[in-house]
Amino acid sequence: MDYHETPLGKNVRFLLPSLKLKHPSMNGDTIEHMVHIFLIDHFGGYTATSANLFGYWKEEDGGHTYGEHREFVVALPNDEGLPELKSFLGRTARMLGEKCLYFEVAGVALLLYAGTKAEEESVRSA
Repeated sequence: MDYHETPLGKNVRFLLPSLKLKHPSMNGDTIEHMVHIFLIDHFGGYTATSANLFGYWKEEDGGHTYGEHREFVVALPNDEGLPELKSFLGRTARMLGEKCLYFEVAGVALLLYAGTKAEEESVRSA
C-alpha cells in the first residue's frame, strides 16, 4: 500500500448566522473568534465554509424566516465532547439572539435550541 489512514470520528456539522459572527462576545472578542478558540482547544481543528449558504424555515405562526450561514465541521472521536459542544452552541445561540441552530451528527439532523425544553415551553405559553 502507498498510504495509511487515521480515523478522526464522526462528522459534526452546524450552521451559525454569518453576519452575527462579527458581533462582540461577552469577553470583547468577536463571536467568530470565540467559536474558533473553542473548536481549536476542544477538537484540535475544524473546517468552515464561507460560501453563499442560506436557508428558509417555516415558522410556527405560518411565516417564513431566511438566514445566511457559515457551516462549521468538526470530527468527533468516539462521541467525546458532544455534550460539551452542544452546551457551547446553546450558549452561542443565545449570544447570537437565535432561537435554535441547525446541528448534524454523522448525517442525523436536529435543531439545537438555546436553553432547556422547559424554558422553551414557558416562552410558548406566555
